[in-house]
Amino acid sequence: MFALHRHDANEGELFEETRTGLDHAGLHVSTREDLEAWQQHLEAHGVVQAEAADKPLTQSPIADEPYASVLVFRDPDNIQLELFAPTTG
Repeated sequence: MFALHRHDANEGELFEETRTGLDHAGLHVSTREDLEAWQQHLEAHGVVQAEAADKPLTQSPIADEPYASVLVFRDPDNIQLELFAPTTG
């Protein structure tokens, strides 16, 4: 699964691959326990836990939302990435 998000503030501009910009990418994992394992793996590789993933190599706490549990982190270039485990039911 690959998750795509749009922003209501977009004025209808079409994506251009020659224009800089990527909001974020979201990737599916099977369970919340997988998120916890990824959180530990990221920490072991220098991605520190913080209140919010708002700087390079930071990660947020796992957020349990109605649609999924979500772990947000940033790569060395400050690109936001998400791992999410959809809720069942």
